[in-house]
Amino acid sequence: MSNLAALRKSELLQYEFALGTGRTVANLLSRTKDVNGKIDIFNAMASTGSSSSPVKWLGEDEFLEASITSLKQASRLLVTLEDSIDMSIPELVYALKGKHGTSSLGNLFPTIEHEYWTEVTKAEISPLLNEYRFWLYNIDDLELGEELTSAQSLLAILEQPLFSQLNRLADIAEVSDFNWQQDQKIFENILTQLESDNKSFITEWLDSPVLGAHYNARTHRMYGSLFSWLFLSLMAQTYGFTSNLWATKKQWGKLGCTIADDAKPAAVFHYFNINVNQEDEALADGEMQSFGRKISIVYNADQVQGFDGSGIEKTKVKQLSMLEKRIDELGVSIEHTEAGEAYYEPEADAITMPNKALFKGKDATRAYHATLLHEIVHWTGHETRCNRNIGEKFGSPAYAFEELVAEIGSSFLCARFGLTKRARVNSVRYIANWLSSFNLKKSMAKLEQAARKANQASNYIYIPKRDD
Repeated sequence: MSNLAALRKSELLQYEFALGTGRTVANLLSRTKDVNGKIDIFNAMASTGSSSSPVKWLGEDEFLEASITSLKQASRLLVTLEDSIDMSIPELVYALKGKHGTSSLGNLFPTIEHEYWTEVTKAEISPLLNEYRFWLYNIDDLELGEELTSAQSLLAILEQPLFSQLNRLADIAEVSDFNWQQDQKIFENILTQLESDNKSFITEWLDSPVLGAHYNARTHRMYGSLFSWLFLSLMAQTYGFTSNLWATKKQWGKLGCTIADDAKPAAVFHYFNINVNQEDEALADGEMQSFGRKISIVYNADQVQGFDGSGIEKTKVKQLSMLEKRIDELGVSIEHTEAGEAYYEPEADAITMPNKALFKGKDATRAYHATLLHEIVHWTGHETRCNRNIGEKFGSPAYAFEELVAEIGSSFLCARFGLTKRARVNSVRYIANWLSSFNLKKSMAKLEQAARKANQASNYIYIPKRDD
């Protein structure tokens, strides 16, 4: 995991994180300039979580927030690489597969003449190439003109006079119609079907285990917004989909797949700020942020022909041997599945987790282990361990309280195992969500009670040895 000192020294790392966060390099460096260089980049980003413009890694349904300037800067740099080796970025990503990380581009491609690229190694350039390819694919799906297959083709689009005065991809969304007239009809049809055919479904769904995350089949980015997650989860439950991979009709076509005639379309929501300068770090007193929305229609992998799942890359989750040893010592029963679900089943006294390969974000190692520790804290609630009130119905106060215990405990344990030094932003948001189940007078008392229970559970799982 890279720290801020490495970010400040490496131009390639700066472009990678600028793209990933949707910001310009200058803005990214400015927002972290006062942070100690030894701090991990993601911890530094998390420290901005309380600001009105937090620095975060953009998900599949947040890409419209990206800075056009950042995309132009990265494109101009990578065009020089494409010209030097006579390959597009996607072709180069494929060509580098299987090559040693320490191999320089000069050794791998002897014909390269550009001095900047000769000494760059595969390990140094690959993260930027993969990140840029994500943006190339997503912007291509906006259908702004010719098919986007290279940095050169994207740069040509972004430098068109029509877009020269725009700051973000969201601004392009506002000046283009994106075929919404067609999408709107499909979306309205979806809502009509759910209302007429599944009247009792919502209650049934609320009583079921918490559903897992959903990912784009082509880019492997997670659909992170609440409404996207909720709608895709509803569709998956309604129609019995076993895969949590989705893509637009065009994306499936790019993967060589054909959508079934009776495929059920689902909606994903891309949100973006309206009339907010991305470089602004705070809003004026009393000023409210406004949000725009673009809707894309996607189809589940279960409804396409020709998809074998090969688009999923190997896991990004790194081993945490200390935790794995402790799990063995405790005798925790854990099953990993492709279903994308994470939950503890009290009757079976067993945990179900999504396969590690389904955690695709830059923070995959922490995200996976934070999720696992959340479920292990639930596991401690069994009557033979910490004996808490678990197994209550979703939506009940007892259920909400146990979720607080599990997530607070996960935060405690992430720190104990050295994964984080502070609570992850997503954990804080998760805690805030369940805390809202209680009225204002009770919420702080419930939070304190949950913290004490979480401490008890954390002590059951792992107490770090003190340095003598």
